[in-house]
Amino acid sequence: MSALDSLRTHLAEILDSQSATTGVAGAVVGVSVGDEQFSLAHGCANLNTGQEFTTDTGWLLGSVTKVLTTTVLLRLVDQGAVDLDAPARRYIPELVLQDADAADAMTVRMLVNHTNGIDADDLMPDGVRGRHASESYTTLLAEVGCVFEPGAGLHYSNPGFVLAARIIEEQTGLPYERAIETELFGPCGMTDATAVQTQAFLRRTAIGAFPSEEEGALRATELFTLPESAAGAGGTPIVTVADMIAFGRMHLSGGRISDGRRILSEELVSAMQTPTIDLGIPQAPPMGLGWWLAPIAGTTAAWHGGGSPGGRSSFCIIPEFDAVIVSFVSGPNLPLNDVLHTTVIEHLTGRSATPPLVPVPTQPDPSMLGEYASFQKHLNVRLQRDKLLIDTTTSFYDEDHRRILSVYGGFDATTDTYVAVAPGQYMAEGTDPQTLAGFYGRLFLLADLPAVAGRPRGLHTGLRFTPKQG
Repeated sequence: MSALDSLRTHLAEILDSQSATTGVAGAVVGVSVGDEQFSLAHGCANLNTGQEFTTDTGWLLGSVTKVLTTTVLLRLVDQGAVDLDAPARRYIPELVLQDADAADAMTVRMLVNHTNGIDADDLMPDGVRGRHASESYTTLLAEVGCVFEPGAGLHYSNPGFVLAARIIEEQTGLPYERAIETELFGPCGMTDATAVQTQAFLRRTAIGAFPSEEEGALRATELFTLPESAAGAGGTPIVTVADMIAFGRMHLSGGRISDGRRILSEELVSAMQTPTIDLGIPQAPPMGLGWWLAPIAGTTAAWHGGGSPGGRSSFCIIPEFDAVIVSFVSGPNLPLNDVLHTTVIEHLTGRSATPPLVPVPTQPDPSMLGEYASFQKHLNVRLQRDKLLIDTTTSFYDEDHRRILSVYGGFDATTDTYVAVAPGQYMAEGTDPQTLAGFYGRLFLLADLPAVAGRPRGLHTGLRFTPKQG
């Protein structure tokens, strides 16, 4: 009897309980621990066709791609072609920002540890496809600034990874989708992985799902992927569970694959899992290179999540237990990824996944009140008795931005209520504290960060920093 049989049974029960009424069209999970592994699939991969979700169905990786992009970039470091601490402009001369000093100060390392501060969170240009797509994205950065001086804070950075992809393109002479195939997918044995959207026609591929107007029902997404210009940040790559287990096992094996061939030096594998910045707040785990290093159930998981239109993925390795966990959910049930992952981690550790803080009601800080803004978001923070009300609106950059993000969802004007649960920490009213125990759940705590050298006062939530105005 396998040591993982009881875990497999438990995960199967969790998946079997899912349906459109729980916000799940289909899902898949894979687990690898030492020499043992299994995968499970459930539901429908495509609501338009009724295609069954199977364990070999491909799915959009989303921002988990950032760990893959980092790995390819570090292969170039291994080869001596790129220096992590060199200015990014050495390799991307076309990089221009509104603040010339910021562009000059930005290093390659800052691109892949979210410390560059570029204020272009969900910039999504779609006018150029093919070889020059990521380059077209880069040229638009001349119109944006930074939310803090490079290196002075932590702000989730899609543009940083597009710039990393540009370095990869320039150093390999290949467009990103071919470079990642040559430098990673092929060597690592990721035989079904691709960064080319049209490959989806040639294989089983899942699409996302959103809530429909009919209560308890779902509808298929109208947008398959995000634009090619954001491929390096996670726009287009498609993988299977087997691909991601192969990738994770390479990292757990110190950069080698099963036949002993080396993909990445042990030194750089270790560097990816070594904290480079830690804000010391529960909603933002320490950041390595590419990986978020999240404490959970008494161990540390090197983790990343990823979103695609109507879908969400989660991926981690747990070095202490020689384990890889990967999941994808089609539908709006974001917590399911966390449930699948924490179930595995609790099985391995024998400990419960607990929230990163114990909420204790306290009074909000009145000095927080006022206006906050970043690239597309404008926040008005106001006080209502002992609660914070945050009004959020989105200003779209252009019609591409409006069209893509409107389909992607989550960008309507909202008013959210937060309660103070610790000094400088706030939680959305009505949140079950246990949801904070998972990877995604903890990200949505809100922190009031004081000003420090190079960084103004601001709010931190969802891994994003929004500076206070005035």
